[in-house]
Amino acid sequence: MQQVLGAVLITVGVILFVLRPILQGDQAPLTSPDGGQDELDAQKKKSALKGLRDAEYDYYSGKLDEEDFEFLKQEMASEVLGAMRRIGNQSNHEIEAEIRAVRNGLDAGLTCLFCGEVNSKGSNFCGQCGSQLE
Repeated sequence: MQQVLGAVLITVGVILFVLRPILQGDQAPLTSPDGGQDELDAQKKKSALKGLRDAEYDYYSGKLDEEDFEFLKQEMASEVLGAMRRIGNQSNHEIEAEIRAVRNGLDAGLTCLFCGEVNSKGSNFCGQCGSQLE
């Protein structure tokens, strides 16, 4: 009987310990105290650029039709532009120049297909993630 009571008390204690943050309403902050919004926007930008690159690849390889490609292109481009504006208050001209640089890097085989990092000429491997460049 004492063993059953002990097991029940331990079980209740563990359940209360696990549920404590939920019951108290504790929430994890979405940004870090040192201005993590810029970091979050940078991640969104990088993710959207990768999505844009993937959509272009799928379109040129015949996996996407033109209508779907244009829709995805507009969606990703607006996400990239919004993140870039929030990060550094860049003008549209500066933003377009950065997008052109990424595209040129893709054409030249300097942009990593895995992480999106633009590498210097003559690089065989990505300086960010170490993947082999094509």
